[in-house]
Amino acid sequence: MSPERKRGLILFSILGLGALIIIARLTLVQGVEHDQWLAVARATHERTITLDPRRGSIYDRNGVPLAFDVKASAIAVDSFNMTKPDTLVQILSEELGRPPDEIAALVYRQSYFTWIDRKVDLETAKRIKKRAEAANANGLIFIDTWKRCYPQGELASNVLGFVGTDGHGLEGIELYFDKELSGTPTTLHVVRGADGRTYHTETIAQGTAGQDVYLTINAVLQHVCEDEIDRGVNRFRANTGFIVLLDPRTGEVLAMAQDRRYDLNEFYNSTPEERKNLAVSFLFEPGSSFKAFTGLAALEAGVVKVTDRFNGNDGIIVAGHTMHNSENESFGTVTFAKIIQYSINTGMIRVAQRLGEKRLYQFLVDLGFGKKTGITLPGEEAGILRNVRDWSKLALAATSIGQSVGVTGIQLARGMAAVANGGELLKPQIVLRIGDGPAIDPTVIRRVASPENCATMRGLMRLVVESGTGTPADIPGFDVAGKTGTAQKAVPGVGYVPGKYTSLFSGFFPKDDPRYLGLVVLDEVKTTPVWGGATAGRIFHDALSRIALITHLPPVAQR
Repeated sequence: MSPERKRGLILFSILGLGALIIIARLTLVQGVEHDQWLAVARATHERTITLDPRRGSIYDRNGVPLAFDVKASAIAVDSFNMTKPDTLVQILSEELGRPPDEIAALVYRQSYFTWIDRKVDLETAKRIKKRAEAANANGLIFIDTWKRCYPQGELASNVLGFVGTDGHGLEGIELYFDKELSGTPTTLHVVRGADGRTYHTETIAQGTAGQDVYLTINAVLQHVCEDEIDRGVNRFRANTGFIVLLDPRTGEVLAMAQDRRYDLNEFYNSTPEERKNLAVSFLFEPGSSFKAFTGLAALEAGVVKVTDRFNGNDGIIVAGHTMHNSENESFGTVTFAKIIQYSINTGMIRVAQRLGEKRLYQFLVDLGFGKKTGITLPGEEAGILRNVRDWSKLALAATSIGQSVGVTGIQLARGMAAVANGGELLKPQIVLRIGDGPAIDPTVIRRVASPENCATMRGLMRLVVESGTGTPADIPGFDVAGKTGTAQKAVPGVGYVPGKYTSLFSGFFPKDDPRYLGLVVLDEVKTTPVWGGATAGRIFHDALSRIALITHLPPVAQR
């Protein structure tokens, strides 16, 4: 065999072997490894993502929008196919108001799809896109989505709560009704173009919008209460304060206002303390406001009549401990009516001694103290009402005048509403209806007292406002009835601290057909006097006078 032919055979053999190797490899890739390489290709060019649908809106009872979604843009980046990353970092940082280092960590992440921001308003997204195109900086992905908007700013912020970057509620109504508001997400198939620059999106599963939620809150009355609690906290230099406004006939919350609020559109600038809803989370001793319940329990038990007389002088010894009246004042022999009217501690303790521990405890249990009310808001505290089996020898006297128990604002307001409406304990209601569903009917939990005894107590509470400890709360022409409270604050491990008080007033009107019930609570008033009537009572007067005018409620003489 000639050398030329020999070289030809060798070359042919090498080429044949190479062809066999290629064929074998193609067979392996197209057969055995087909699924593996297909997955790699799809991971390189495609991505499936989920987007939150339009979230349900939140309205006040009259249809005033408090929260709703607006169209926005979600922005992501393809770091493998981008150009001019430094330019993109600068543009995104400037437009989104975020630190360059934070943006750079996302832009330079080795991925074909990295979220930059999922809730960018349309105007900002348009500017980013325009600047990137002008700079010939490629790699940004823009996807249509929704962004939460709170048109009233901080109004009712501690009730509404807010939505996080993932589109789910984190506080308040937004959290409690997150399932109803959220709807179902949309699934998108995102495809990277062959040139590595453009994207095509395809909807795999269309989401459904969330349901709207209508609150019992009246936005106008909410604004009035927020305005007046701000004025009151400043006027009396209190640590903080809040107002609860109820319709005592239905248990509907018409306003839930406090001085600590925050702009819901910039919730990230708020503190945990500012975000607390004080009406359901702040525990305090109710002080003399509890005398209305002790007195009503005694009327129900038949152990006292309005004309019964008691020793109202200062100083009553209970279990070796001397308990006093406010400012150590002595009143001599007084009627049960005067005990309520002038908030006489020693007289009420003697009424409670007639009533007894078990009957007082059971009445307070029936009023719902020591348990959550079940209002549909997160963060509600249960309060403190120790089982009667654990009461000390001093507990009956202390509890009868609102000491040694802890309540929330919504508990105390609900209890007062039972007196106002004739004896029915109602579930506090802050949601009127959901979606297109029917209005939620008032829920009567139980009857706690007879209409007759409640009418008697309302008459005594009218005396409190007319000529007793609550005169600053009176609104001429509207027959306001109410009860004051000034509770010295107790510190665990220390006891009652001189100079630190919770000052409060709870009232309703008109006395015989109550339309509005307001509770005002101030924490640590620093002006004098600190009494609930002179401080919280004054705020009640200012707020409820405006509300009566706004709602065109006629005076009693014109009804």
